[in-house]
Amino acid sequence: MSDLDNSLNWLEALKWDADGMIPAIAQDENGRVVMFAWMNRESLQETLQCGNAVYWSRSRKRLWRKGEESGHFQKIRSIRTDCDGDVLLLSIEQVGGIACHTGRESCFFNELNGDRWVPADPPSLRDAGFPSARRSGKVLHRQALFGRSGFDSEKDRRGNCRADHGCQGWQAPEHRLGID
Repeated sequence: MSDLDNSLNWLEALKWDADGMIPAIAQDENGRVVMFAWMNRESLQETLQCGNAVYWSRSRKRLWRKGEESGHFQKIRSIRTDCDGDVLLLSIEQVGGIACHTGRESCFFNELNGDRWVPADPPSLRDAGFPSARRSGKVLHRQALFGRSGFDSEKDRRGNCRADHGCQGWQAPEHRLGID
């Protein structure tokens, strides 16, 4: 591998795989790796435009705006790449503290113990007897943030980026990343 060519436009300097993807690691403010996902050019550009993590869902074959269903957005604090320019590191603020669809703080909760993978992190809300994290997690998260289970208006409170790249709602960061 060759080093990142800093003379190129930021997007063109990155090394995309044959499918136009680049791996992205999300790391919280404490340095904990909370998630791994894939990004394409469109998702990375929307991430920069909106200030929240937007990934490419390979299974759904569409943009995945992290938190669009759960309310657990990832506010971008900074984006770095490695020396080769073939991996991204997103420094994020994990809204609600839950990054994993299981209701855990990190997707990396299984630890190899001998010849078995065992959960190493404390049980999540879902594991404590709550129904699906996709349903109850969203309601519990909203209650924690707003003291009630509903929003005045989904359009006002959902906080996801729309197709026209317009950001709306409570999660919009105080600053935008200074990359055009």
